[in-house]
Amino acid sequence: MLTGKIGVTTARNATGSAAAAQARAWAEQLGALYVERPHNMGVDELMAQHDLAALVVGEKDGPRIHSAAGSFAYHPGMAVLRLQQLKRSATEHLLTALDLRPGKRVLDATLGLAADAAISSYAVGEDGTVVGLEASPLLYFAVSYGLKNYVAEDADLTAALRRIQPVQALAEDYLTQCAPDSFDVVYFDPMFRHPVNGAKGMEALRPLSYEEALSAETLQLALRVAPRVVIKERSEYILREYGCEEFIGGKYSRIKYGIIKR
Repeated sequence: MLTGKIGVTTARNATGSAAAAQARAWAEQLGALYVERPHNMGVDELMAQHDLAALVVGEKDGPRIHSAAGSFAYHPGMAVLRLQQLKRSATEHLLTALDLRPGKRVLDATLGLAADAAISSYAVGEDGTVVGLEASPLLYFAVSYGLKNYVAEDADLTAALRRIQPVQALAEDYLTQCAPDSFDVVYFDPMFRHPVNGAKGMEALRPLSYEEALSAETLQLALRVAPRVVIKERSEYILREYGCEEFIGGKYSRIKYGIIKR
């Protein structure tokens, strides 16, 4: 996870006091440095001048986070295409693994960009619950803003995003505080710590992510909170090491879901 000084500033062409006020409010929320931006100064120069590890820029559509690895602004990504496919086929490996239907309670313990949480939220509907945990303060900041404000072309996706309840917390800390059987299923996607060949668009996120490995202790906490735990990985071998005995995924799929039941 990224360490070092974080700054917040306005967009290069921002005018008026509203943009500066928003940037100051974001800086206070993040415990970051508010940086006044000369109109002729680019992001890289501003970061170098203030020795920043990351810079949050208040753009028209929301915050964009810049770091040495690149820049990132919230977008639901593959959730758009996945929801289109789900509406046509009425099934997806994720939903099969999670055993979801309307009204179910899901804890996504590794929220990330909330693509999986969005599909889960659509599946459980208005009567269900999807809580998403994100340990990285910067990633939580950007994604929680997107969940509240992003408007997709598909109204069902927008509604699914709005229903997700993001929480900034470490999974083990949150699980410790939960009562037994608070959820029907707990979901982990620890894959983000392993780079995917060709996924250059994700590299800007890597310094922002929380990269601790999923521990046996955390899995035991999850099994106290829900009778079903699902883990997403690229290797069935890794899933077996976690204790999974049931697997969901296509024969040629790059990912598989492992299931542990209480």
